[in-house]
Amino acid sequence: METLHTIDTPELTAKLNKSEIDILHFIDSWLPTLTDWSVDELTHKCRLFRSDADDAIDMLILHGLLDNAGSCEVTGRRVSVSALAAIWMRENREPINDLFIMNNTDLFEDIEIAEG
Repeated sequence: METLHTIDTPELTAKLNKSEIDILHFIDSWLPTLTDWSVDELTHKCRLFRSDADDAIDMLILHGLLDNAGSCEVTGRRVSVSALAAIWMRENREPINDLFIMNNTDLFEDIEIAEG
């Protein structure tokens, strides 16, 4: 059974798993410069299996944090971030970053994990 982490705000209560948090953390690091990505790119950058990435992206779409952006002949399925979702990510940057650190302890020093 996977662990779900809840970010509760008046606008949205998001129950997120590790893959969803990894994707949000990556996307947030590029906003507002980039607002759309290929699913393959997110899979690679977040070090996920494609099936896990597809499941996570589908759940993020259901939460309203991502939108389908069609597909491209070269890059395949694409997703984008709406303006409202970008604002939500910006307002919840700290909990997203803390959860990312707690879920990826091998990437950080002990002091960083304790702060998260």
